[in-house]
Amino acid sequence: MSQVKVALVGCGGMGKSLISQLKTVDGAELVAGVDPFETAREAFAEEYGVPVFESLTALLAEGNLDAVVVAVPNSGHAPNTIEAAQAGKHVFCEKPMALTLADCQAMIDACADAGVKLQIGQVLRYLPDFRQAIELVEDGTLGVPLHGSICRYGPPKDKWADGHWRDDPSVVGHNLFEVSVHEIDFARCIFGKPVAVSGWDISFDPKSPLWANATTGVIEFESGAICLLTEGNFNAIGRSEVELSGTAGSIRFHWGNDFVFKPFSEEAEGLDAKSGEIAEGVENGVRRETREWIEAIQNDTPTTIPGEDGMANIEIALAILEASKTKTRVELPLKR
Repeated sequence: MSQVKVALVGCGGMGKSLISQLKTVDGAELVAGVDPFETAREAFAEEYGVPVFESLTALLAEGNLDAVVVAVPNSGHAPNTIEAAQAGKHVFCEKPMALTLADCQAMIDACADAGVKLQIGQVLRYLPDFRQAIELVEDGTLGVPLHGSICRYGPPKDKWADGHWRDDPSVVGHNLFEVSVHEIDFARCIFGKPVAVSGWDISFDPKSPLWANATTGVIEFESGAICLLTEGNFNAIGRSEVELSGTAGSIRFHWGNDFVFKPFSEEAEGLDAKSGEIAEGVENGVRRETREWIEAIQNDTPTTIPGEDGMANIEIALAILEASKTKTRVELPLKR
């Protein structure tokens, strides 16, 4: 298949960000948009000059497409992915894959049964600083990675925004799903297979169930490595930092600002760069993830961020929350 006709399901900011990059990919053709809100549909139709529909069901009845990008609120990822797959359409699903392991598995099964491609939007692994760190692990420069600390947090807030779906716990799930699933995915890229999790989830404001929590997870890996994850909205100063230590040296970066690799050996070459230097010549992460999905469809090859990756990230998020509630170390895989 040389030309892939794609529709966007969910015409909000994230959806349009994905489409803006997808449109630059050879062989990808935007043919429609779907959104339940009339204002969003009209704006999308005016901007992109394509027909729009109120529901995925209405779009699928038209039949003139090959694939969909699912960028609806989190709780809608599974039903839209499954409906599209059952209609024989390839799916790119924005993170988080889903809010339960059962939904993740149902998405994987539906796509496998229909013989369609499923790609999950875990773009963080493709951003310049994170990509550089992964490459230093993959080429052996860091040695065996054994310890990590990943922080992304800021001040608490009452709510995301007036009337926003992200303020509904039944829709968004938790900060671990909405934000931290990115860092969880990155930790898996660095350290490999997780085997156990401990976790703590502390509320700074019971009236703000999503955006005033400090969430900490300690992820143990089959290699013997551990990674500390601290995320949420609880700190007036804020911090966005990654530290990784391997048998050959250490990495520290504050993404978008600086990147340092310091080897233990005086003979080995280190790296001390501004983020702009790291980003030079690197493909836009959103473009890369959508391009790889299109190429998997065109060439009938496996997707680069498959459903199994998305589900593995959700499993760790769920394990952190379970460990916080039970005050115990939770072994993986979780019972299903």
